[in-house]
Amino acid sequence: MNPLLQQILETQSVVTDAGAVSLRHPEFPDRFSHVGRSTGELLQRAVADVQPKVSLEIGLAYGVSTLFICEAIAALPAPGLHIVLDPYQHGKWQGLGLKNVQAAGYGPLVDFRDERSELALPKMVAEGLRVDLVFIDGLHRHDQVCMEFYFVNRLLRPGGIVLFDDAERPSVKRVIRQALAYPCYELYGSTELARRGRSALGTLRMRAGRLPAVRRIVRPDVLTRDWDLGVLGRCVGLRKTSEDEREPHWDADV
Repeated sequence: MNPLLQQILETQSVVTDAGAVSLRHPEFPDRFSHVGRSTGELLQRAVADVQPKVSLEIGLAYGVSTLFICEAIAALPAPGLHIVLDPYQHGKWQGLGLKNVQAAGYGPLVDFRDERSELALPKMVAEGLRVDLVFIDGLHRHDQVCMEFYFVNRLLRPGGIVLFDDAERPSVKRVIRQALAYPCYELYGSTELARRGRSALGTLRMRAGRLPAVRRIVRPDVLTRDWDLGVLGRCVGLRKTSEDEREPHWDADV
């Protein structure tokens, strides 16, 4: 593991000119603002599997997830470019994420853009950019994540992987469930293993959910639980299996 990344994880802090700063959120001190080892390992596995020529990350903060991703990219036979969006990096995060990326030696791999995702992502689509791997870890409001995935879906190549951090939040989980309803997405992996097998009650619930009369009166998330889909843990990754060719009037219960 990169020595700086190891140090950050062990001390749960980053070093500044004024001393060590905790990895807690500057506006919400009760919350940590970095990914853990399990998420980092999932990110690195995805990088190794996809071997991205271009990857994208939404949200930099202290740079911990970026260090995990760049460490895996640097180990590839042909390291690609990693684009990172974060309009708050030079404000609330005091530039510490970029400082850590440079200090770890990954500066040449990173194309940092001080832009909001709702402005940067449409420009990328208009430019014809295609990416192979995406990590969504910006604002976690449902409308924000939904918007980001809409554009990511247009940017992501078939075979590529999109990973969602804070997937246990209802706002994020709803977007993941929606994406899994698309014909062109499947579960890649998560930081928590899905349950093996299904109980008799679970089997009955799944069978009942196939009945139109039941589906009209029972919410889809009650009929199909998160563990049925494998949507578990802090980080969930989906693989895009083909181009998105849904019909104009496509719809699905999630």
